[in-house]
Amino acid sequence: MRRIIAALIFMMIGAGGMYAAFEYHVVQSKEGWIFIPKSQTGLHDTYADIRTWNATTWKSHPKLAQSLVDNGKGKLIIQSASTGFFDGLFQSAPKKRSAENTQTPTRRN
Repeated sequence: MRRIIAALIFMMIGAGGMYAAFEYHVVQSKEGWIFIPKSQTGLHDTYADIRTWNATTWKSHPKLAQSLVDNGKGKLIIQSASTGFFDGLFQSAPKKRSAENTQTPTRRN
């Protein structure tokens, strides 16, 4: 009897997990974990780590982008798409030290 009850419990857990996978996107962003209802039922983009995504990555995941916009989280798309866009534009050149700056100062008496 115990085995039957255990099997039923595990089947219920599995069914709940499959329901969640079909109905929700699990998104990991810089703000943390977000559960977003899917706009279309299916297993596409069930889990996505968008912390390092750029604009070209978003083009291949339109259903996830649409779900984020529909649920008021569209700013996450803009934040992750702009990641790396400005990198390298405003980086300053490494500072060169002259021979005078590397020597220890001497005291004048």
